[in-house]
Amino acid sequence: MKVLHLISGGDTGGAKTHIINLLCGLKDKVEVKLVCFIDGPFAEDLKKHGIDVEVIEQRSRFDFSVVNKLKDLIESENYEIVHSHGARANLISYFLKKKVNAKFITTVHSDYLLDFKDNFYKNIVFTNLNKFALKRFDNYIAVSDSFKDMLVSRGFDKDKIFTIYNGIFLEDRAIKDKESYLTEKNIAYKDKFIVGILARLDKVKDHETFLRAAREVSTKDKSVIFLIAGDGQDKEHLLSLRKELDLEDNVYFLGNEEHPYDFLNAIDINVLCSLSESFPYVIMEGGSLKKATIASKVGGIPKIILDGETGKLFEKQDYKALAAHILDLKNNADERKKLGENLYNRIIDNFTHIKMAEKHVDIYKKIVSKKIIMSGYFGFSNSGDDAILKSIIESFKSLDPYLNIKVLSKDTDLTEREYGVAAVDRFKFFDVRKSLKAADMLISGGGSLLQDKTSSRSIWYYLLIMKLAKRYKKKVFVYSNGVGPINKRFNRNITRRVLNKVDYITLRDKDSYDFIKSIGVNNPNIKVLSDPVFNLKEASDESVHKKFDINEDTVLVSIRSWMDDEKLIAELSKFLNYLIDEGKNIVFMPMQTPRDTTISEKIAANLKSSKIINEKYPVEILMNLMKNADFIVAMRLHAMIYAIHQNLPFIGLSYDPKTETLLKDFDESINIDVDEISYDDLLKAYKYIKDNRDSFISNLSAINEENKKKAIEASKLALELLEDDANGH
Repeated sequence: MKVLHLISGGDTGGAKTHIINLLCGLKDKVEVKLVCFIDGPFAEDLKKHGIDVEVIEQRSRFDFSVVNKLKDLIESENYEIVHSHGARANLISYFLKKKVNAKFITTVHSDYLLDFKDNFYKNIVFTNLNKFALKRFDNYIAVSDSFKDMLVSRGFDKDKIFTIYNGIFLEDRAIKDKESYLTEKNIAYKDKFIVGILARLDKVKDHETFLRAAREVSTKDKSVIFLIAGDGQDKEHLLSLRKELDLEDNVYFLGNEEHPYDFLNAIDINVLCSLSESFPYVIMEGGSLKKATIASKVGGIPKIILDGETGKLFEKQDYKALAAHILDLKNNADERKKLGENLYNRIIDNFTHIKMAEKHVDIYKKIVSKKIIMSGYFGFSNSGDDAILKSIIESFKSLDPYLNIKVLSKDTDLTEREYGVAAVDRFKFFDVRKSLKAADMLISGGGSLLQDKTSSRSIWYYLLIMKLAKRYKKKVFVYSNGVGPINKRFNRNITRRVLNKVDYITLRDKDSYDFIKSIGVNNPNIKVLSDPVFNLKEASDESVHKKFDINEDTVLVSIRSWMDDEKLIAELSKFLNYLIDEGKNIVFMPMQTPRDTTISEKIAANLKSSKIINEKYPVEILMNLMKNADFIVAMRLHAMIYAIHQNLPFIGLSYDPKTETLLKDFDESINIDVDEISYDDLLKAYKYIKDNRDSFISNLSAINEENKKKAIEASKLALELLEDDANGH
């Protein structure tokens, strides 16, 4: 992978530190080059670190001749990613993006609305140009979660934003000893406790709070002195305030500091008072020297300064709280030592330049990887369809961990939270269309999406999504679907037309294959596999077992509402009471809440005793519940599949072709038509299980193993199709 970084080159402080640390971490992991637009110390310093640096000078901010030079560089050296840093590079990237085939990403190091706030002209012109350019990037890296939230609040697409906290390069350094440094700076340090702040003299760094805290401390303890390292536009104001507060004898302004570690080594407490921050390097630089740190509670600072554990926090502008922290730590050497060591360890564990670089590589791989969008019955709190979604995602991720997956869902927050993928509201047409246009492939499945027994609206929806994808020239892969029944002639016709145009069809059973052939689907790429859920693994959460007392005497019941509920309720209630008299404990396991819960409660009301699992548990836990049970009465298809997965005997209540198809592999004694359900048939099925348990389980095991082998094949075929597309086949 080849990545080209762009930066002004006149940068100092945190931006310069970030680039050095990042590129030193990246250079052994990817092919990386840095282009600076200003010649000078920045480029020379990076060359000393072994970074490949090229200067393409920009005579002014509006000299866009650099764009064509960059175009030639990218095309001749085949860079896949252009990574921008700062307003100048962002604007150049905007024009460059139109000329080259590469992915463009920018790191948001600061609040871009504040970058030029101290210059009226620059603020008007460059802030707005930067805002405009930023909106056109493919992806963004925010250096803190707070910055990601800021971008989202300003209309940036959250799916395009990654968060990577800054990392520090913990190299061996020649650091001047404390005494030499302070003597050189003409500071009377004997018998003094030293508090320092290293930051540019800018209003956003809020040195005023630092000075007012110094005044508070000085009224109580004259042995504390304060050092301010940095330069900037706010210097005259701060010098005037120092005089006003009568602090000229114990507050020292040191000017610009080119050797920050010399300064940090000389102080006892490191302070930062910023009104706004991303993830400041100065805290990590001080932490690398095990310095106790006090900082304002803003931006990404609380990510590294855990109050009372790795440092002290105070609310911004609260100088009295800052003063109190200074006095407390001044008088407690053990606490200072503890905080400094804890901060150092937190940096080592989480915020090194190597860890930062590794996270960047992951993001680079992700943004150049293929994008798929998944359509199905997702986000409806249906355990079976949730299991399908989870299994497909896990299958894809096991084969390609960097694959970009977005899901059409009824509940986007739930889908994103539970499955760690992006989601879009399936009912927001324009968002769906936008996502389809951006994707490389549509995955339609699995489940029984193409049927009109429940309604025609669902089949029209899924076919429309496939048709749209093909209109936008995207690959369409039908993933382990169960197809049919499709009773209406119109629905059969449009199903045939759409399925004949998709790129690949995988089906979960032979009956679905026979059905689509019967309606005229002659697509050459059709394969019968199995339900994707067979690829899942059960959880090991024993707490649920204990909570519901699942054991060898437990009979699980997974039931759904049906047209003739009264007969279903009456016959099943009679049978379950018989089991209770035999010493069985009944536990209802709704697969879709609240729909299944309602009928479960109606049956439970007729029973001598029972329990209902009212909470929504992940599919892996529901599978695990089945491990210790005696058997299950299952009406939902995926309740039966979970049972097969766990080698649990079951009585199947068949209500449509998808369950009938599954039950063909088993003795007809355990297959009961829900419309013809009777107590006698249920009793007969129960006796069959008792008398043939070993052979039943053996059959379950064989079917399970066969289906597991087939379950992941659909993902392999889909990725092969994507790869073929990438290679132009």
